[in-house]
Amino acid sequence: MTGGYDEACAADLAAVAEGRDLSREDRAWLARVVAGAVRPNRDKPLWDLAHALAALARLTGARDGRDLVTLALDPGLARADRLETRFAGTGDAVDARGPIVSDGETGWRTTWSGLARLLALAEFVLTAEDLAHFAAVTGWLDDLAAAPDAEGAASFSRRLARHLAAYRHAHLPLAPLERRFRAILGFLDGRRTFTDDDILGFWRGHMSEGERPGFRTVAEHFVTFEAASALLGGLAALASPASLDAVEGWEERLDASLADLAAAEPAETLAVLLAALPDGPKILTGAERDDLAEFLRLEPFHRTRPLTTLRAASFGRVQSGLANRLRRGGGGAAIAERTACAEAETYPALAERVSGLTAHLDRMLRIAAALRVSAEAEGLPPEARDTLVAARADIRRVRRAGFDDPDRLAAGFAAADAALLRLAEEAGRLARAIAGLARQRPLEATFTTDRDVFAKAFAEAYAAEATA
Repeated sequence: MTGGYDEACAADLAAVAEGRDLSREDRAWLARVVAGAVRPNRDKPLWDLAHALAALARLTGARDGRDLVTLALDPGLARADRLETRFAGTGDAVDARGPIVSDGETGWRTTWSGLARLLALAEFVLTAEDLAHFAAVTGWLDDLAAAPDAEGAASFSRRLARHLAAYRHAHLPLAPLERRFRAILGFLDGRRTFTDDDILGFWRGHMSEGERPGFRTVAEHFVTFEAASALLGGLAALASPASLDAVEGWEERLDASLADLAAAEPAETLAVLLAALPDGPKILTGAERDDLAEFLRLEPFHRTRPLTTLRAASFGRVQSGLANRLRRGGGGAAIAERTACAEAETYPALAERVSGLTAHLDRMLRIAAALRVSAEAEGLPPEARDTLVAARADIRRVRRAGFDDPDRLAAGFAAADAALLRLAEEAGRLARAIAGLARQRPLEATFTTDRDVFAKAFAEAYAAEATA
């Protein structure tokens, strides 16, 4: 079970689950608590744990935190029936159902099975990360044992919440994404689907609040949001316990989906394939590599949302220039000039560059085919044979490093074959997506409108630096 957390966290969870012989349901509960996947309040189990320990401190007359540690780590108290046998009828901190903590007219209570779960969480907090925080948590338990009332429990639960938040940040790759997802969901009013203009609107909203996120960065967040939404069947469900409870086995589905997303490292992304192309022969120049990386970095938006891809390539570059000037202490006049987006590359110009890249990659594919197949091979139709002959002749016209060495050329293309094929295919998809966009929204007019929008956002966000 590796749902969104790293191997160290998985090991910490497994140690508790196996040591206490937890049921599948209790293992899933513990994993959700640690991951923060408890709705509507992720810290409610920590509040419950603090009150449970306060009740046990009163029941046992615990003198300090070490007595509570002994209870939390006692394997003989891992089951509800054993807890009931040990503590039922032993004091005013229990009733027929389980432990209670009174607090005036209000109070806290749980069942014996609930207490067994909470002690499993206590063991996790004490033993996680190879007991790295054992001394600190024991010190907090000292304070709780000294004041085992509702106020002491509340203080202990706040400490636990801060502690577990830090643990999640260290061990849950998806934890930093949740804030972004919640912000996006709030902006979309719970919708799972969005448009190019939604992405732009979200970015503009944050720019107007003074945060100044990069447009490309925001677009990348939407890429991840879309992937997570598809895996989880709609992130909106995470905010609604009722809708989750209505789905049979939702804990396992959520766990598996988070694992899929966390495991989707960039092993096969276009950016990685591009970086893996051999340096020789020079199939791509440095400028061509940079262009492809620029256009394909928002995979799969290059084929599904070409307008966002164009906006990121044109105005994302302008914003990067602004950020660089600010880091170098650039002059106000230069910053003001950039905010006008006068140097932004037009969408028709970007479309032309995409077309040029596509044509070049198609040419490289023909050369790769010519190197693999003899032009005189039997069984080839005349048209295919002519294409191969032309491609072999084309090799002699390419004035790039490595193309004049037959052995190096063949070895280099053989090593790049699979990556080159996919890059050419995706560049072609981008070209077709832009062509489809142009039929719906003329590129020149769309660029003019967008330039006004971005220029206004930049001017408002960077006005202070421009006048400094």
